[in-house]
Amino acid sequence: MRTCRKQKLGLALSSGGVLGYAHIGVLRALEDLHVEIDLFSGASMGALVAVFNAAGLDSAALETLSVKYSPQVAMLLASVVSVGGLTTPRRLRAALRKELPVTVFEALQKPVCIAATDVQTGRALVFDSGEIWGPLSGSFCFPGVFPVAKFGDQYLLDGGMSLPVPVTELRKRGATNVIAVSLYDPLQEQEYKPSLNIPKLLERSLNLMLKNIAQPELERADLVIQPDLKGCEPSDVHEYVVRGYDAAMSRKAEIEALLA
Repeated sequence: MRTCRKQKLGLALSSGGVLGYAHIGVLRALEDLHVEIDLFSGASMGALVAVFNAAGLDSAALETLSVKYSPQVAMLLASVVSVGGLTTPRRLRAALRKELPVTVFEALQKPVCIAATDVQTGRALVFDSGEIWGPLSGSFCFPGVFPVAKFGDQYLLDGGMSLPVPVTELRKRGATNVIAVSLYDPLQEQEYKPSLNIPKLLERSLNLMLKNIAQPELERADLVIQPDLKGCEPSDVHEYVVRGYDAAMSRKAEIEALLA
């Protein structure tokens, strides 16, 4: 499909917890359309998908990996605050680290930049060289679930808190066209009612916050793909993948026009 190699296509994958399984479906659609991604960016779950894909795992391998760890992920993200001393988050981090076939950004097959948040200042920190795991573990460090990640003299939290979909960073790195995948849509969640329980209200509030933070970056993308994830269950990885695939395929004509 690529007709002009002077073009560089960037793919920005947003944060979103288990919703990030939909990114795999978007990647599968791009594979089926023979669209070549030149460089990636991501935050939180989007960073995980971007790094593992750029390390050589295609959509099928990513779905298999996600299914393997989905029970642990669903359990962790279902609780608002993890129990003190709980070892499962650390074990999950360690297990994912072993699954990653490379240790430094330079060994990836495609350039990737990922966002994390400085716990002291709240500033977005973007990493694209050197050791991968420190910044990556910080990028998906959801507060109250995973322990704060220490990398050098920096303490890192989830990238979604400061730069949930890094579009501008792809432009800085030479992307002439950028496709962004956004997982933030409060209208897909349960309608607000005064009787809404606290966990659901917190979930909705987080979604609203991320949507507002992400909006300036999304406006800088050439195309935004937003899967409809309403009704998906956290443990049903395949359904998320299918929704992401369908969302990307529904924009096939726009993707082709973007790369013409």
